[in-house]
Formats: sequence, structure tokens, C-alpha cells
Amino acid sequence: MTRMIRRTGQELARIPRLLVFVGYFAYALVVASLWVAWDVLTPRQRLRAGIVAMPMQGRTPMEMTLMANLVSLTPGTLSVTINAEPNVLYVHGMYQDDAEAFRQELQDFERRMLSAVRIHDRPSRTGDMS
Repeated sequence: MTRMIRRTGQELARIPRLLVFVGYFAYALVVASLWVAWDVLTPRQRLRAGIVAMPMQGRTPMEMTLMANLVSLTPGTLSVTINAEPNVLYVHGMYQDDAEAFRQELQDFERRMLSAVRIHDRPSRTGDMS
């Protein structure tokens, strides 16, 4: 019974993190859309396309698939493939002036996504794991 109550509490604690991530993703989506639209509407070419390999922190197929799908939903980026061993996501980006900075943005995005979707198991203060 204690485990069920604890599990329910952990699920409920995830809701605010999920809402924060949804807001973050919506903001990123709008900014990326405006950036691509601006590039299409102006005559100057800003494209610096390339592909980066990003080591993934996702452990489950759901986490890796969610990350790949969120990247592909964002204008200007596209998931190319995922290598399962080791977990590496290859991402095509339209605006890559600096591949390492782009990789860091993707890793920050994944960290935020994982924080929102994972249940954070915290032992109780008394150390009781029942």
C-alpha cells in the first residue's frame, strides 16, 4: 500500500515538470518557426546545414523515440537516425554555425525532456523502501 501511495505521489509530482517542459517546447517551436520563416522571406541565405552526433542520455526506447520526434517537430532540425548501441542521435540542423554549440543545445533539450518524463525516485527520509 505504501508503494502505491508513493508511486501516485511521484506521478503527481511529475505534472508540474511536464507542464514546464511543454511551455519550453512551445517557446522553442515558435522561435524556430519564426527563424525559418524569416530566412524564407528574406533574400539573404543564412543556411549552414550539417549533421551532428549527439550521445543520448535516454535509456528506454520511449525516451529515445520521444527525443527524436520532438527534434523532428522543431522547424530547422530533423532526426536522421538513432544508433542503439551506443545511444547516439544524429540530427540535421539548418543553422549550424558551431556544431558543438548545436550539440549542447540538443543535450540541454534532452535533459529538460527527461526531467519532465522520468519519475524521480527519492528514498524516504527514514530509508524505508517499502
